[in-house]
Amino acid sequence: MYKCIVCRYHEIATKGHNRSMFENKLLDNIRVLAGYAGVEGLTCQRIRGRIFLRKQKNAVFEEAELEQLKDVLSRAFGLESFSPVIECVPEAETLFETAFESAKGAICKILEKQNTIRFRTRARRSDKNFPLISKEIEIEMATRLHKEFGDRIKIDLDDPEFTIGIEVREQVALIYYETFRGPGGLPVGTNSNVLALLSGGIDSPVACHMTMKRGCHVDFLTFHSFPYTPMESLEKVKRLTSVLNRYQKKGRLFACNISELQKLIRDNCNPKYRTLLYRRIMMRIATMLCHFHKLGAIVTGESIGQVASQTIVNLSVINDVTNMLMIRPLAGMDKLESIERAQKIGTFDISIEDQPDSCTVFLPSSPAVAAKFYLVEEDEKRIPGFEEALERAFRSIERFDNL
Repeated sequence: MYKCIVCRYHEIATKGHNRSMFENKLLDNIRVLAGYAGVEGLTCQRIRGRIFLRKQKNAVFEEAELEQLKDVLSRAFGLESFSPVIECVPEAETLFETAFESAKGAICKILEKQNTIRFRTRARRSDKNFPLISKEIEIEMATRLHKEFGDRIKIDLDDPEFTIGIEVREQVALIYYETFRGPGGLPVGTNSNVLALLSGGIDSPVACHMTMKRGCHVDFLTFHSFPYTPMESLEKVKRLTSVLNRYQKKGRLFACNISELQKLIRDNCNPKYRTLLYRRIMMRIATMLCHFHKLGAIVTGESIGQVASQTIVNLSVINDVTNMLMIRPLAGMDKLESIERAQKIGTFDISIEDQPDSCTVFLPSSPAVAAKFYLVEEDEKRIPGFEEALERAFRSIERFDNL
């Protein structure tokens, strides 16, 4: 019968005078994510390094509501961990009686299914006026339980089946039996807003997620080449955007058709530079969009050396067309690491659906792996009406909200 969930943070606690800004943003994000999950009417309270979540009128959380909130809080960047808690006054005998009765009920349920149980008690005392130190609280709690259950319960500090958590604060004592991990990092919105290049592949959604974890709110830009790529590829990116928006206040998805520019490149440029020229177009359009919407950086899912366009030399050629800060969270990761992260955040199954993307249109058989900048630039200058086509592509961008 829980009426409260206590949330803990770690990195935010290292902040100085602006710590309250991080805490307030975390509270805002929890409310937003809870609203997406259909959990309304939460009250949030900050008390010295902890956030307390309650229902209105201090009502009891239903089991379904607890499950929804576990899902929500596991996606709230900035949280280190959280626990449903039982609260009582921080007076020694009241604390031990409350903890004993609740632990007794939980242990009895477990012992109905098995003969013995391994347990431990973990205590934390932040109120130094409390008469017992943390270790003494743990010993007293274990002693009372052992008197009740005898040899059917055994202390195991390293691999317990059941843990009793106790935290004594100045105004309240907390008793809990489960601790769930949060995603860590910083609350979304405590850093600059950014624009991510989002394809239908595995890597770019992971890059978006990693950037959110550092406090950036992410808007998304995808490129398609209709009619050379099907519109289903855009629908796939929309679904990826919906998954990623479960971690933040919903970001916008911008979609740009670059098929006209790709045809101009096909007809006028060296085939081995096609992919690089496509990427330079994307960077130019992304830069224009960032300036227009006042976004602070461009995020990509590029990993050094993973494909021909991602060698150090070719990344330098691509970077040359933008004055924006480039963020590449996956730069030092291999594909298996990206896959593992994609599976954890829920984008992998969508990403592996077989749909072509813009970079595969008119794909060269032998792309350059170390292109010379001046040769790529000369090729680009051969494209007739290049600036006008670029402007047309930018003006035709579609925007999708509330995905």
